[in-house]
Amino acid sequence: MGAAYSVGSIRYDQVDRAYCLIEAVGYDVDLEEWREFCSSAIAKVQDPNCETVVTVENPLGYVTAVGILRARISELYGRVLDVPVFVVVSAADTPGVCDALLGFVMATAREKHCGFVRVASPEPASWSGLPGRGQGESKRGLLIAVR
Repeated sequence: MGAAYSVGSIRYDQVDRAYCLIEAVGYDVDLEEWREFCSSAIAKVQDPNCETVVTVENPLGYVTAVGILRARISELYGRVLDVPVFVVVSAADTPGVCDALLGFVMATAREKHCGFVRVASPEPASWSGLPGRGQGESKRGLLIAVR
């Protein structure tokens, strides 16, 4: 499918729509906590050390993917872009939506001078949700070299 997707940092008008994807995967975050988390991420979007919430929106305005990105230093791999949340939902173009989100992730990794991207396995335990809930480095998932 040749759809054009809009990919970027989450906007206030997308927060509740993106929560549907977060809830569907089973992350331990209620709607109010999600709103606060996203508001904080939006306010700190220019801070390179803060988490970034990314959405993919289709031409009809549906949020079809959500990612959370954060640059980390790994003892083993050096600078890594950690992606504890990578959720894609599409009835018609899952590969296209996935490519759009992954393309943004890889571009962000290059921009932040990361040698690797770690995409956590899609399970609720891979993202603790909120600050103070033990947001350590993901140990499970895919490690992708950045070129």
